[in-house]
Amino acid sequence: MNAKSILIGLLAGLASALLFAGLVTQASSAVALAFVAPVPILIASLGWGSVVGFVAALSAFGAVAGALGSVYAGLSIFLSVGLPSAVLGHIAGLARPVDAPARAGDAAPALVWFPLPRILFAMVLLASFGCIAMGWLIGYDPAELAPAVSQALSSEATATVPPQQIAELARFVVSVIPYIQPAFLVLTLAVCLYVSAAIVRTSGRLPRPKDDVPATAGLPRIALPLFALALALCFTGGTVALLGAVFAGALGCAFTLVGLAAMHRRSRGRTGRGLLLFTAYVAIVLLSIPLLAFLALGMFETAKSPALAADSDQTR
Repeated sequence: MNAKSILIGLLAGLASALLFAGLVTQASSAVALAFVAPVPILIASLGWGSVVGFVAALSAFGAVAGALGSVYAGLSIFLSVGLPSAVLGHIAGLARPVDAPARAGDAAPALVWFPLPRILFAMVLLASFGCIAMGWLIGYDPAELAPAVSQALSSEATATVPPQQIAELARFVVSVIPYIQPAFLVLTLAVCLYVSAAIVRTSGRLPRPKDDVPATAGLPRIALPLFALALALCFTGGTVALLGAVFAGALGCAFTLVGLAAMHRRSRGRTGRGLLLFTAYVAIVLLSIPLLAFLALGMFETAKSPALAADSDQTR
């Protein structure tokens, strides 16, 4: 790796840190920028190599830790953005030669690229362990957090809202955080990886061919029993229940993404496809309940998918 690549990694990490700063400093006008913080690191990894991606992740950690004078603040971006982005950029660039004799006139051997189902499963694991590590760092405790959330809601509520209702709402908000946070992180990583790959492909630096996402998106079958186990752990109570909630939230989001991809694939070539997709997404935004249907569809698609070894390898 030359000096130019190192510089690119350092600058990518700095860009990611600046985007993430709104979340760390809790600046309401800049929080939305934190959602695209993985993009610079992913672009560096996909376009300039895995090592550059990890340099960018470490650079982001150092920038946030140095600017805020807190190692914990640096770890927050490293665990939730930097490390997952660098790992995803690395595995998305993995390929092996096709186990077949080379044809005459081929300039390069055909390659089998790391399949999308495994990349999505890696997102689930990275998001889950990242959230668990973050919870351990901040000492997440629902019993202690609920009163703080209740106080924050009380300051925003009108005088006509009974304190008991505010307290119940606060307990509900705290109870769903272990499900929502990893699910949202999986969604963020998936969208940022797609956008980053499109940007790098446009520049001509992405060796991986364009994936047919609706046709190849999926999860390995092992995700089904893991989801069932995670849901079962949610009913045990205590720390074990929190761990189960984290994995259930991440896997639930991944299954939902698979279900949405199946809708795109199954509607290809049908009349009124645009209206169908528009209606589905509007219903999701307004009601949220349709997400359960797509989660179930994603589980069905996973159950009937081929074995992991045959999962939609992308060949070039």
